[in-house]
Amino acid sequence: MKKRSSFIVLAAILLLCGLAAYCEAGEIVAIKSADIKPYNDALEGFKTSCDHDVRELLMSETDSSEILSKVHENGTLAVLAIGMDALNLARSVREVPVIYAMVPQSQILSAGQKPLSGVSMYISPDRYIGSILDVFHGTKRIGVIYDPNNREAYMDEALQSAQGRGVELVIRKASRPSDIPALVDSMKDKIDVFWMLPDTTVVNPETVKYLLLFSFQNKVPIFTFSKKYVEMGCTAGLYTAPFDIGVQAGEIARKLVSEKNPKTIRTDARRTVLAVNRKIIKKFGIKVRDDILNRAEHVD
Repeated sequence: MKKRSSFIVLAAILLLCGLAAYCEAGEIVAIKSADIKPYNDALEGFKTSCDHDVRELLMSETDSSEILSKVHENGTLAVLAIGMDALNLARSVREVPVIYAMVPQSQILSAGQKPLSGVSMYISPDRYIGSILDVFHGTKRIGVIYDPNNREAYMDEALQSAQGRGVELVIRKASRPSDIPALVDSMKDKIDVFWMLPDTTVVNPETVKYLLLFSFQNKVPIFTFSKKYVEMGCTAGLYTAPFDIGVQAGEIARKLVSEKNPKTIRTDARRTVLAVNRKIIKKFGIKVRDDILNRAEHVD
């Protein structure tokens, strides 16, 4: 009789474990805005930490209505939106948690929209300015152009950081891309470094070409926010690491899926990458400390 009771207890425990596993079974649907390396890296990072199967859907290969149909299938535990287009599509999902990744902080939440969980690509102005001073020792004047409609609050914070560090921000304001060439020219002989912000008014293929021309002609280094622009000829840059953003997003997804009443979890990228263009540094005759060069990613 005692053995039978023990068997019944054991069977009940196994049944409960099986039910728990069944309840947690399912998959996370990952929507990618585009098939590019940063987004692919973020997805790989997500898979290492989310603890669930992941179904990948690429927007260029799948109709939006079909994507949403797959999201609403039984067994979907959460949605990962990689990139801004994917996030815009996923905003309509209400049944399961939505986690964003590889999205600029300024574009995450618009008025009237529900709060979403995820990891932004935000890097503080103080972190940028500190990195500029690390790479370009002795810098006193940092040039920056921005659109007040896009970056006013960010620049207020940047001004406080610069003042605290004893450097001057030489600021120009732009309202349209056509303003950029004249504003760049107005900085000649007035700045030591140009700081390129992720501002859609300031940064586009034509304005980047003009900035690089100004940099080469005047030997003024450019510090940017993207590895792509370092590869194009900017002297150095600081940017977020997509794989690690994916890992953070996976940690958030795991927590949201396990909670009965999940709360919104929003955070910034915890890891950044410093990159330097060795050819440009050599061409401009810039002396960078060995410890900075040793920890930086080198672009030739």
